[in-house]
Amino acid sequence: MSKLTLERGVSIRQRWGRAAVQVGGLQWSIDGRPLALILQEARSSLPKEGRHLTADLYYSVLQRSNDDYGDAGRDALRFLLGEDEWEEFPGRVPLLIGQCLHVECAVTSAIIERHDGAVTWSQFQAHQPGPEVEGFPFPSAITYTFDREQHDSVLREAQAQI
Repeated sequence: MSKLTLERGVSIRQRWGRAAVQVGGLQWSIDGRPLALILQEARSSLPKEGRHLTADLYYSVLQRSNDDYGDAGRDALRFLLGEDEWEEFPGRVPLLIGQCLHVECAVTSAIIERHDGAVTWSQFQAHQPGPEVEGFPFPSAITYTFDREQHDSVLREAQAQI
């Protein structure tokens, strides 16, 4: 099983060797690798429109609580914990957003399946808002299964921070 962690304020330059851009909020990491980096590396498999859409989708929806973006992060945590569902894309959870820091601009989401002892993140997809707009699926090999107790513990800690 994979291990989910959240890191605060990951610097893109530090992690990815790019120009200095400080990414605020909490950042998803899976087995010690930022999810945003994993998906940025996989975006080459997307069609041109999908690569363009995903070019800056590396900001977590879990932003600082003292700004205007806390609601989207709190919603995403509830969706991940199975306490609520995203009305626009039932069954999916928004995970990464672009520089506008709003889910309404563009988002990378995943299907979340909760079982007795495990939680699976799969079928990652980049899309613009609106269920009528076709999204761009990432390779199906990008699937992660977490121990449910470890997964939910990380999310509960995050809820206390945003």
